[in-house]
Amino acid sequence: MILVTLGTQDKSFERLLIEIERLIDQGVIREKVVVQVGYTTYSSNKMEIFDYLPKDEFEKLVQQSKVLITHGGVGSILDGLSRNKKIIAVPRLSQYMEHTNDHQLQVVEKLGSEGYILACMGVEDIEMNLKKIRKFHPKQYQKNNQQMLSLIENFIEKDDSHPVSGISHYFMFGFFFLILQCLFSFLHFFENLPNLELCFIYWLFSYIIVLLFYSIFQKRWPIFSKRFLTFNFICLFIHTLIFLLLHSLIVFSHSIILSSFISLILNYPIFMLVFGGREFFSD
Repeated sequence: MILVTLGTQDKSFERLLIEIERLIDQGVIREKVVVQVGYTTYSSNKMEIFDYLPKDEFEKLVQQSKVLITHGGVGSILDGLSRNKKIIAVPRLSQYMEHTNDHQLQVVEKLGSEGYILACMGVEDIEMNLKKIRKFHPKQYQKNNQQMLSLIENFIEKDDSHPVSGISHYFMFGFFFLILQCLFSFLHFFENLPNLELCFIYWLFSYIIVLLFYSIFQKRWPIFSKRFLTFNFICLFIHTLIFLLLHSLIVFSHSIILSSFISLILNYPIFMLVFGGREFFSD
């Protein structure tokens, strides 16, 4: 039996299951396949699928499995290694919105090079590793292995999916955005334009500048997904609406700054809901 586990990460990993089903259809996988999908929504009559099971029942499945195909979560991999299971690990990737970063790619690559698991850099590597699995003899994992513990701790420390990190990124972005709004409004850039147009231009320029600096700092450009664009449209809409309400009461520069600050606070719950800023489950 092959057990596929996607962990408890609150983002979909449908890409892995599509590849597993393809391999079943092509006869590469002939064994029974049991899948713990967690947050991922997927249906198939070729696999036995469940969301979550009680811990003791899940541990029985792990023990009964001949092969464990898992995402690159540290907990899932260590759980399999501690039971001497042959593991094929496939990392979640940020470019597909499967994780907030690519630390799983680093974890899988490192553990694969050390001989503990068969590492997949992408789902397309699963077929190749399934052909290797019978002759694969994983390096023995020992719970007191200091090198392994140091390796895992290092990657956990670098994992910016921690809730504090997601929140800090949001408010760091918002803080610099607010500074730029103050700068533009007090220097009276494009002051001959109508106030509503100025509001939009200041917002757009501030956003682009902060996004550039943030991308340089993070060393990657954000994925312009539907969720990303929807969130930014909502931010702009709320900012503009508040500006229109305040502009009839206070001067232009103050209304720009105050609307930026209020929208930053109001958009935070939306950030949490749309982007999953807080991780409810540890991986």
